[in-house]
Amino acid sequence: MSDEVHNWFPDGLPDDLHGLSPLALLERLERPTLIRVPGTGEQAPRAAATLLHGDESTGLMALQKILERRLTYRFDFYVVIGNVRAALADGGFRHRYLDDQEDFNRIWGLGDPTTHLRLAADGILQRLRDAQIESLIDIHNNSGNNPFYAIITRDRPVVVNTATFFTTTLLFWDMQAHTLMEALEDECAAIAVECGLPSRPESLAFAVDGLRRYLGAGPMKTTDVRRDYDLLGGIRKVTVRPEVAFRFGGELADDVDFVVDGEADVHNFVRVEPGHVLGHVLPGAAMPLMVIDHTGADVTGEHFDVDNGRVVIVKEATPVMMTRTEEAARKDCLFYLADELAPPRL
Repeated sequence: MSDEVHNWFPDGLPDDLHGLSPLALLERLERPTLIRVPGTGEQAPRAAATLLHGDESTGLMALQKILERRLTYRFDFYVVIGNVRAALADGGFRHRYLDDQEDFNRIWGLGDPTTHLRLAADGILQRLRDAQIESLIDIHNNSGNNPFYAIITRDRPVVVNTATFFTTTLLFWDMQAHTLMEALEDECAAIAVECGLPSRPESLAFAVDGLRRYLGAGPMKTTDVRRDYDLLGGIRKVTVRPEVAFRFGGELADDVDFVVDGEADVHNFVRVEPGHVLGHVLPGAAMPLMVIDHTGADVTGEHFDVDNGRVVIVKEATPVMMTRTEEAARKDCLFYLADELAPPRL
């Protein structure tokens, strides 16, 4: 069944869509899709989402592997497949979103939809709310080297316990970016799981293993935290100013104002000290970066300085989600800065 903006399959993935390659499946779907795999009803429904960014293929491949088993769970299982058009463009899995689109993971819960993507997001979100899901896993990839980690927006035990089915490296998100997990954060345990770089077997294995633990578990423990974990938070968004031409690695040139260290992403989730060099700018050039905190305040001067053409960190912090592609840096950000937080006691 489908409407103008999204497909709705209330009785599971149709038989003729099983066994297809990821791109062949997307070609058949054509648009954002919601699938309900009926369960026994012993537990509250659960959900997983993938491809909210069209260049992040691991979640789709993992969920196809799960769905191909044709298992019946103790709950209805909902699957969201997001920006299909972006995922299909230019040979497949090359674009976070297309130039004529919004970021599909930045439009959830906005209300008063005016575009195809917003209508699809609103329709899918309403079905998930009507189902009264217990939890949702939003599966993503990174565009730079990162460890496997999960993102939480609430520190309630049920949220932490859901995240640690996948990993004990957690990041607390409070940026209010209209993501799917934020749209559901007051109604269920909604998290994002970051599975490293796409097209890597270890990324797929991580996603599949976590999904199997999540789908095989009994009711989520809500009163206390079950596993020890590491927590980062207090994130600040770091972007390259739009007028600054930049690249990763190499030398400054007539058409390059800012060169980011080509190995900068090896410092993801690693604490760096004041004086750490992120990159270089032209002699006499001003700060090429902008840093915004969760309130929207510009805090660039608290974190970076330009010293003899070197862009340096002036305050101890931990970079996370550093990208290595110019497209990701322009369409989202270069990276975030975070601080280590003390997790609640077990």
